[in-house]
Amino acid sequence: MVRVETIKESIRVEIDRSPRLSADEDAIDAAWRELCAHNPRYFNGPILAFDSYDAITGVVHASIEQYKHHAVRDEIDVGLSLLAVTGILVARDECGHKRVLLGKRSPSTHRCGNLWEFGPSGGIDVPEAPTNTLDLDAIVREIGRETIEECGITIADCAATPIAVVHDDAVGSTDLAIMIDLGEIPPIEHGWEYLECRWVDADTLNGWTPIR
Repeated sequence: MVRVETIKESIRVEIDRSPRLSADEDAIDAAWRELCAHNPRYFNGPILAFDSYDAITGVVHASIEQYKHHAVRDEIDVGLSLLAVTGILVARDECGHKRVLLGKRSPSTHRCGNLWEFGPSGGIDVPEAPTNTLDLDAIVREIGRETIEECGITIADCAATPIAVVHDDAVGSTDLAIMIDLGEIPPIEHGWEYLECRWVDADTLNGWTPIR
């Protein structure tokens, strides 16, 4: 189930650094080792987990967890939702028509391999202490890191508009969707996380059916 909350104002992330431990650490470690044995791209590290969103103040409350707690949710669900960003990249072609970037996920990614998505997207890195607040500029920098890594696009000095907080309960993630206006369509150099990228006409996006 996917739930969408429209962002009406700006947005920021407030981080609670209180330590948290799961009662199932031994079982989580065993499931994690099995995951890593099947896909060597996995690596553990700190992540931001979504706790709550206050639509009135625009504050997203987050805490610090370990990636392995999220990755093993098919075997052991500890109720964690990964806090992530999704860049909705828009640009105009040579005729001035608005296009939206879609990426086809690699089967080597953790979820939704071979499916199309707005992107790039990815988890928000935990900032170094004592930083406990991420404003919109910091969130956009996270998207910028993803766009460079995943499709070779730089988004510096581009207009950014918060769109929605998207909760995907099936995969255990909460994405901050931010529209990034690139102006003209830039070249793409996609990495391993995308098999393919396409600029799709924004006016026909709802009815767009990709060829697998």
